[in-house]
Amino acid sequence: MDRNVGLWIDHKQAYIIWYENEKIDVILSNIEPPAHFSGGTQLGGKLNQKGDLELRKNDRYRMQLAKYYQQVISKIKDVDSIFVMGPGEAKIEFEKALRKQKNMQDRVLKSEPADKMTMNQMIAHVRKFYQSRAIS
Repeated sequence: MDRNVGLWIDHKQAYIIWYENEKIDVILSNIEPPAHFSGGTQLGGKLNQKGDLELRKNDRYRMQLAKYYQQVISKIKDVDSIFVMGPGEAKIEFEKALRKQKNMQDRVLKSEPADKMTMNQMIAHVRKFYQSRAIS
């Protein structure tokens, strides 16, 4: 049985669209946004503590992102092919995380930018992608 999925992903949530039955699974990231502090830091002074706090928050953010991507990967670990779409950097970061998994490296067929879509639009987009691959 062919198991093909489409994945719409950003930093807030991922939608896994199963091609065969057109079912959608939603995975929420629950990630705190990265820290953005205004002003500069003074090295070796009292203001440096704010810089340390920013670095710790950004490290936490990166760890939460990695955990989120692993959640998504665990949901699609048994698929044959993956079509990735989404806005921004999340799809690129997810592909990098996916390529670190030796058994998942060659399963990404295509990655393309996509704005926010309704669930019906996602299903139609994934259906169109896999049908065009079957024809060619």
